[in-house]
Amino acid sequence: MMDMTTIIVASVLGTLAALVSMSVTLFLCYIYCRKIEHKKTARDELESLQFGKSPPTGQADEVKELSRHNVEDRIQQGLIPSLVGPSASHPMLITEDEKENTSTTIQGPISFLHSLLPSAEQQEEAADLANAMAEPDDPAGQIQFSLEYNFSNSTLALKIIQGRDLPAKDIIGTSDPYVKVYLLPDKKHKLETKVKHRTLNPRWNETLYFEGYPLYKLQKSILYLHVFDYDRFTRDDPIGDVYLPLSQFDLTQKPTFWKSIKPAEDTKLGEILVTLIYIPRTSELSISLIKARNLKAKDINGSSDPYVKVWLHRGDKRVEKKKTKIHNRTLNPVFNETFQFIVPWEHIRETYLSVTVMDFDTIGRNEHIGKVILSSRSGPTESKHWCDMLAKARTAISQWHRLKAL
Repeated sequence: MMDMTTIIVASVLGTLAALVSMSVTLFLCYIYCRKIEHKKTARDELESLQFGKSPPTGQADEVKELSRHNVEDRIQQGLIPSLVGPSASHPMLITEDEKENTSTTIQGPISFLHSLLPSAEQQEEAADLANAMAEPDDPAGQIQFSLEYNFSNSTLALKIIQGRDLPAKDIIGTSDPYVKVYLLPDKKHKLETKVKHRTLNPRWNETLYFEGYPLYKLQKSILYLHVFDYDRFTRDDPIGDVYLPLSQFDLTQKPTFWKSIKPAEDTKLGEILVTLIYIPRTSELSISLIKARNLKAKDINGSSDPYVKVWLHRGDKRVEKKKTKIHNRTLNPVFNETFQFIVPWEHIRETYLSVTVMDFDTIGRNEHIGKVILSSRSGPTESKHWCDMLAKARTAISQWHRLKAL
């Protein structure tokens, strides 16, 4: 009888042990499956935030807000600790023992969403690039060019066709323009055209080749055209530049462009307000120098001592010179001075005025700040002023002019 009782008790206990073991195993499997499911959901949400998977139209803001909170909740719960650091609103707690055992410096708390944003330096570079690519308010002429891509040998062919209405950089009222070309961000390799002498409307018709550039690399590049005025004895003067992101265009279509040239930064030397009047009956040409603004500082104190020098030219000859009084320590002088020259009507077409703003120095040579050439063959704004003066004889015509480098 005792043996039978022992057997029954042992059987019952064994059955209970098996049931408990099975229950524990099932519970652990359930917890494991839930954790896997949470990780998968968190990963999907991270991918949608990182790689720009957009939600259905009309629910974008709501879904983004929900996703942000869901991800931060899961960060707090420790479900995705390996993907991001501690958030700003839920900093990670570190015990004293962990602080002692940690050899690396722990950075301040940063949220996951902030970690996806570009750095301040990257944002500043992007802003500068966007400003450089914006359409200029006062362009330094225009340039025409075309693009063609050869897929078989991974070569980009750039044809520089022509330019028009470039600013005059030489004292005779013309320029000697040429173009340097880069594929940014690579600044080491450049190509350039030949120099076209004494013209503001050059025709280059030259093809430049960038070899060994696969299409995926070109789509990350920016075409940069830098127009210069060649000088034999001094440094070449920058005229302006053009930026063209190649990702925005289909190179299989062989596109052709007319682009406005953004004036070079170092040509921003200030402006001067000038009034012209010509009276044919008396052959009197008058120029009034009203005022200047935003002149470039030439002195160590951050100011200048400006005055204006005006030369009357006939052809290649200097005929007569006038100059204003000196205005000390100012970048916005008011001159209000008028000069008269006698120019017979038969010579007016070959006549031009060279207006140069100078900085007076007590010791050493006076420095040039910038100049303007006024004639019928100058840049677009200067020639317009001159032609308006001739078309509206005996009428005072006033206009602001941007100073240019010598």
